[in-house]
Amino acid sequence: MKQIFIEIFAGEYKIVSNKTHQRLWIILLTGINLMWFSCRGTPNTDSAAREIKRPLLKNLKDLRAAREKAKHRRRRIIMNNDGNDFRMLHQENLKHPEKFLQRRTIGLENSQVDSIFYCTGVFNQYTNPMDECEIRVVPRYYKPELMQLLKQRNIDSLKIMIDFCRRHDKEIFWSMRMNDTHDSSPKLRDQFSQWKRDHLKYLVCPEKERTQMKYGARRWSAVDYNIPEVRDKVYRIFTEICHRYDVDGIELDFFRHLIIFKEQINGIPITQAQCDKFTEMLRRIRRMTEREGLRRGKPMLIAVRVPDSVGYCRALGLDLEQWLKDGLIDIVTCGGYFKLEPWKNLVALGKTYDVPVYACLVKRRIESEAIVLGNSSKVKIWRGEAYKAWQAGVDGIYTFNIFDPKDAVFYELGDLELLKRLDRIDQTFYINENLGASRPETWLKDGRKYLQQN
Repeated sequence: MKQIFIEIFAGEYKIVSNKTHQRLWIILLTGINLMWFSCRGTPNTDSAAREIKRPLLKNLKDLRAAREKAKHRRRRIIMNNDGNDFRMLHQENLKHPEKFLQRRTIGLENSQVDSIFYCTGVFNQYTNPMDECEIRVVPRYYKPELMQLLKQRNIDSLKIMIDFCRRHDKEIFWSMRMNDTHDSSPKLRDQFSQWKRDHLKYLVCPEKERTQMKYGARRWSAVDYNIPEVRDKVYRIFTEICHRYDVDGIELDFFRHLIIFKEQINGIPITQAQCDKFTEMLRRIRRMTEREGLRRGKPMLIAVRVPDSVGYCRALGLDLEQWLKDGLIDIVTCGGYFKLEPWKNLVALGKTYDVPVYACLVKRRIESEAIVLGNSSKVKIWRGEAYKAWQAGVDGIYTFNIFDPKDAVFYELGDLELLKRLDRIDQTFYINENLGASRPETWLKDGRKYLQQN
């Protein structure tokens, strides 16, 4: 059988029958990777990936077999942490990481949370040291001494989180918000990265024309994935994360926020050629994770968080079913601000391609009914949502914007048998009409046509 190895030139795969050549190429690739990052001056504070001493997997076949096993590990609950636990810390808190972890993490070791998806900032501004990106120093959020430590690379939020997860046998992913646009608001302009300031032509709309945007909630600061330099930038960010940190995988979070291509904001249909551009970027990311997996001796998974409608995804420019066919993703989380279809639909799609599917439960959608039912019904609403998702066959629950490690959701929602015995309100909420961002038509022309509640 022909042997597969990764060729350095252009990062492409090549078929070679000579096993000796295969081994030589892998050794050469590993050496060049290490020399390249050493020359870039990787700081000591974030060398988690280098501290790993695992045997090199023999070939891609072994790596992919290990990845298949890893993608089906138990994840009763995936907790998404947006990284704001790093806000307003004192220097003393970082001398003892437990002070930082007490905010959102300590206590989860005894919960049903099996995986933490940790986000360290907004587009190109992060609280973990990276050569590719800017250190996130927002004066309103960070005290001067903390900002100084960040600039000096003496602290690392992601490394602290990885260490916690390793101690407690939890899975850890780095989550990237593919188009976080909080910086579109004048009140949050300090989150507007210098990279965006230097490349205003890479954004979907000039700020002065934001009122003319028909769709996209006037999020003018979103990057335009039509542009090769934007796709290359994202690829480099993921590459550095995967080389520098001992994460189990990476997440592409598309719900923050739902803009991919410039045409979308004017109601112009996205073409297949544009979908293919994004798919090719994802294919590059997959090849990179396999290179890194061979280097470190363990697989790296790729997760996505997307709308729960293949049609809606496709209209945004996200060819979800093609990604599944091509084996480019390992975990699919569906749902966010709004929900469009019954859970069973995406569950069936996941089973077709042997990819686990997780139900995303978001506070702004689920608790919209608590106004009507009363505050005391909140926990019953969460239980009912999770129960309905489990009944539909999801592989687990994904929580978003829930951060208190003592919250009952982290101790109840991952156990179907327990939920059967608890008081619940068994209903699935689709759209919170009280919030514009929670309406599918806010982001996409005719977005509501994808709503299929039955």
